[in-house]
Order: sequence, then C-alpha cells, then structure tokens
Amino acid sequence: MRKLIFGILAVFFVLGAAQVTVVDQAGREVLVPPHPARIASAFGVATPYLYCFVGGEKIVAARYLGLPDHPLSREVMSRIDPAYAEKALGGEVTAEELLAKGAELVFAGLKHRDLAKVLGEIGIPTILIGPETFAAVREATLIIGQALGEEERAQKLVAFYQEILDGVAAATREIPPEARPKVLVLGTSALRVASGEMYQSRMVELAGGISVTQGLPGSWQNVNIEQVLIWNPDVIIIVPYSPVEPADLLRDQIWAAVEAVKTGRVYKMPQLLFAWDTPIPESILGILWMAALFHPGRVPLDFEETIRAFYQEFYRCTLSAAELSELLGR
Repeated sequence: MRKLIFGILAVFFVLGAAQVTVVDQAGREVLVPPHPARIASAFGVATPYLYCFVGGEKIVAARYLGLPDHPLSREVMSRIDPAYAEKALGGEVTAEELLAKGAELVFAGLKHRDLAKVLGEIGIPTILIGPETFAAVREATLIIGQALGEEERAQKLVAFYQEILDGVAAATREIPPEARPKVLVLGTSALRVASGEMYQSRMVELAGGISVTQGLPGSWQNVNIEQVLIWNPDVIIIVPYSPVEPADLLRDQIWAAVEAVKTGRVYKMPQLLFAWDTPIPESILGILWMAALFHPGRVPLDFEETIRAFYQEFYRCTLSAAELSELLGR
C-alpha cells in the first residue's frame, strides 16, 4: 500500500513539475500544461497571437473578430487553417462550448474574468491578456509564448517588432514637432474618432505623427465637423473595417476645408487578416505603413518585403506578388 501511495505521489510530482506557472496580464498566476495540444481563444484580440505560435491543428475554437469577408482574406486564412470557419465562436463565449471543444488551455481578455473563474473550476486554465499599448503587445507576446512553450518564437517576434520600431524611430527622431503631421483616425463613421487614449493614437505617435485627439479621453467618440475643422488634421487615417472610404471625404464639400482633404492625404489602412489598427502582432505593419505615409522616403525599410516576411515567418504563409498588390491597392 505504501508503495502504491508513493507511486501516486511520484506521478503527481512529475506532472506538477512539468506544468508551467504563467503570470498573465491580469496579474494572475496560472498553472498551464506543457505544450498543450488543444487551444482556444475566447477573445478576438488573442486569436492572431495564437496563429503566430502554433499551427491551426492545435486551435480547436476561436473568435475571428474583424476577419474580412473578402475573397483574398478567405483564401489566405484558409491556407493558414483550412478548418478555421468551423472553429468560429460567437459573441458570448461560454465555458460549456469550450469544454465541448475539448480545450486544454484558453486565452481570453481582461473582461473575461468570470469566464476564467468558471473554466478554472472545471480544470481548464485560462490566460487573460489586455494589450492596450505597444509595450503591452510585446508583453502579451512573451506571456503567450511562455504558456505555449514557444519562448524562442516569442523572442523572435518581439525582435521583429523592435527592428521596425527602431528603424522608424531612427528615421523620424530628428523631425521637430512642428514638422510632424497632425493625424486624425476615423472609425466606423466619418465623424467617429479614436480618442487620445486609444491604441490607434499610440500607433500614430510611434509612426512619427501627432494625434489631434491627444486630449480626448475614453474610447471611440462621436464629434462634429466643427471639431474636425478646429483640429484641422494634415492626414486622415480610416480604419480598415470602416464603411467609410477616402473618396467619401474627398468629394464631400463639408470636408473640403480640412487640410488633409485639400491635399488629398486621406487613406484607408490595408487589412489582410486581422485589423492592423488593433493591439495584435500585425499592428507593427500598421505602424510601418503609417510611417511611410507620414514621412515618404525617410523610413529605410522595404514595406512589401516586411509584409511578406511577417506572414511567411509568423503565419507560415507565402504571399504572392499579386496578393501583395491587391492588399495594398496597387
């Protein structure tokens, strides 16, 4: 009997030693299994990170928030994960459906604390992330890499971020504030703007611009055209999931007095898979795209080659020249 008890204790000791303790972005210590084979994302922001680390065969369920219903996007996503459409979760993810999918490890957002608690009670560890700044994107990358046993790949992704940020910073460091463009980021309508506290405004600053909404608190805000005229941005960026197109503003007499409209500097951000203006790995491409618009010819990085390298290295997907041209509207 004593041998049996010691045998059982030895098994528990070995299993416990093999597990990894991860501190997530909610400050929770989470014990995760080594190299989990069945992973789920209950948070649209977490999903792109998972695809950067593991193949689609390990992802059993996910939120694909903002993935465009576009032939190019569907084609590329299908190459990355042929079964992605069958794995899609609805808006309110429940513990029951994650359990039914056989998830061994779940990634969720800071808003999902209650879900994490329920999952923990049934033995499914949950990592919570909340990347609201680019520093937090780097942190989330390292946390997820640790949880998945992919620390080396996480370091490689962080190094990719840093190379681009260093290149942009070096190219724009000597530009005085008065020579940096004033930038307005528009959301799902022409007069819905990203506040100064949002990730999009941080991206503008990292790209060498000045967000005109610096003093505006909160999240997306509705404003009037008079406020836009007061800000008088030099550049307008429209997020990729917006129904608003640059032509809508360029031909609208109400916007004609805005500097960005007068000079034709109104642009819609590209999107292939997940939106480049959100706090995900692909947002580094959004920062580089902005920097090239704000300071033409100054940033020494090859934009098309950087895009191709990102999708090849981290999503394991080769983009053709035609696909790159379609993505960039060329």
